[in-house]
Amino acid sequence: MSSKLVSNAVSIVNSLSKDISGNLVTGQESRVAEYLQIQRTVLDALVDKLEAGSDFKAEQNLENVLEAINGKLDAMTPYDQGVVDESLKKWAAKGVTLSSLVDRQAA
Repeated sequence: MSSKLVSNAVSIVNSLSKDISGNLVTGQESRVAEYLQIQRTVLDALVDKLEAGSDFKAEQNLENVLEAINGKLDAMTPYDQGVVDESLKKWAAKGVTLSSLVDRQAA
């Protein structure tokens, strides 16, 4: 179970990174901060687990953190559609678009 748990944690961190990128470019700074906080919690628990090896407490902590994510995601600040267009234009002027982020993440 331990390797599957670690794999799940890595997958979740990767997904959160994609969410962070998309929310940043669309002007959702509050959501970005919340995603980063969740991501940091997962990464801290994952590092503890990897450093502890087969320690049950570290594994249980990582499992608890992963199980709590859905509740945290449900409680996030609502998406603000009103700032999207302006933010997309701002980032496009800097050469960053949603499609460029997707292309980079796929690489």
